[in-house]
Amino acid sequence: MTSERGTLFLWIYLPGETSPVVAGRLDVDHTVAGSVGRFAYGRSYLDRPNAIPLDPVILPLNLNEFTLTALKGFPGVVLDACPDRWGKRVIHRLYGAQIDPEGYLLLNDPGRAGALAFSRSPNELPVELSSREFSLKELLTATIAVEADQEVAPELLRALHPGTGGARPKCNVVDHDGVWIAKFPSIVDPPWVSIPRLEHGTMRLGQKCGINTARTRLEVVDGTDVCLVKRFDREVRDGQVVRHGYVSARTVFYSDQNFAKYGVESYGRLSTWMTRYGCQSNEREQLFRRMVFNVAVRNSDDHDLNHGLVQVNSSQYRLAEAFDVLPVLTPHSIHQHALVIGETAAGTVSNLVSSAAAFGLLRSQALEIVADVQKLVKTYWQETFYEAGLGDEEIRRLEPCFREIPAHQVER
Repeated sequence: MTSERGTLFLWIYLPGETSPVVAGRLDVDHTVAGSVGRFAYGRSYLDRPNAIPLDPVILPLNLNEFTLTALKGFPGVVLDACPDRWGKRVIHRLYGAQIDPEGYLLLNDPGRAGALAFSRSPNELPVELSSREFSLKELLTATIAVEADQEVAPELLRALHPGTGGARPKCNVVDHDGVWIAKFPSIVDPPWVSIPRLEHGTMRLGQKCGINTARTRLEVVDGTDVCLVKRFDREVRDGQVVRHGYVSARTVFYSDQNFAKYGVESYGRLSTWMTRYGCQSNEREQLFRRMVFNVAVRNSDDHDLNHGLVQVNSSQYRLAEAFDVLPVLTPHSIHQHALVIGETAAGTVSNLVSSAAAFGLLRSQALEIVADVQKLVKTYWQETFYEAGLGDEEIRRLEPCFREIPAHQVER
C-alpha cells in the first residue's frame, strides 16, 4: 500500500495579536485506503498563558495526538481557511493548480476565514499574499477579466484576496470602519436584476424580521452595483486588522467523529451541537428564526458553509451573523433547502415546527415565530427592495419569492 504524507504547521493569530504564532503540526497520510490526519500541539504553544484551542471540541488544549479520519484527515477549522471556487480560480491564474487542500492553504491570504495561517516548517513564518491598494473600479474590472479568461496583472490578482470563500467574484477591502467583503456581479447573473442590490435588500429585510445579519452597504461603481458585507471575524484596532476564530457549520457537524455515519446536515443538529461551542439558548432561537426567514424568502442555498460560529473567548463561540442570504430565483412552490429542515428539506410550516424541540422551543413558540416572520416579510419586503433601489418590474418578478410559506408538502 503506497502513501503520501503532507505536513503542515498550523499558526494562529491569538486574540488581539497582529502576528501569528505556531500552534502545532498536522501530518496527513494519503493512502489508497483513505486519508488519516494526526495533529499535535507544540509544547511551547501549550506553555503560553494565552494559548487557545484551534477548535475547543475536536482539538482541545493538551499533549495528546489527535487522529482524524473525516474530511480527508483535515480538521474542519483548517478547511474553513481554504479558498473555495472563486479563490481557486484566481490562484490558478497566479500560480497554477495546487495540491488540494494543502497547496491552497499554504498560499496564505488575509482574506481567508478565521485566525489560522500555514507553513511547511515551524521556522518558516507564513508569508501572506500582498499587493498595493486598488480602487473598487479596478477590482471590479479585474473580476470581469477573470471570469472572461482575460489577462490580469498579478498584483491585481493578489488584491482579489483569493483566500475568501464562496463561488462568486469578491475580494476584501479595508476602511476606517472595518473589513468588508466586496461582492461583485457575475457575468452569469440574470440580466433583469442586480444580484448585489438584491443581496443588500434581502439582508436589510432580514434585519426588519429580527435576523442578526451582517452589515451591508451598496456602492455604485460606474453604474455597476457592488454589495459590501462587513466581516464579523475581523475588526480594525488602531489601524491594525485583528482576527477572530471562526468555525463553519460543517466544522460543527464534523466535531463529532461519528458524523460521517449520519451524513445528515440539518438545522436541528446544528442547534443541538453548537452548544458544544458554548452557544446560548437565545442563539439557538435566533438560528430557528433564521431558518424560518430563509424559507420565507426562498433562500434554499443555505448550505453548511453559509452558517458559522465566531470565537468569543478560548472555549466559547457565538452564532455568527447571517450572510449570503438572497432568494433563489428559480420558481418552485416548495423549495428544498440545503440544510435539512425538520424531517425533510422541504420549506413548509409543518416541517419547520416539527424540529422545534431541537432549538429549545415548544411547538407553540415555534408557530409564533413562523407567524411573526411571515407577517414581517409580507409587510416590509416590497418597501425594503424599493429602498434598495429596485424598480417596479423587478419587484413584480420577485413576488413569487415572497409568497406565504406553504403549510404542508403535497403528496403526488
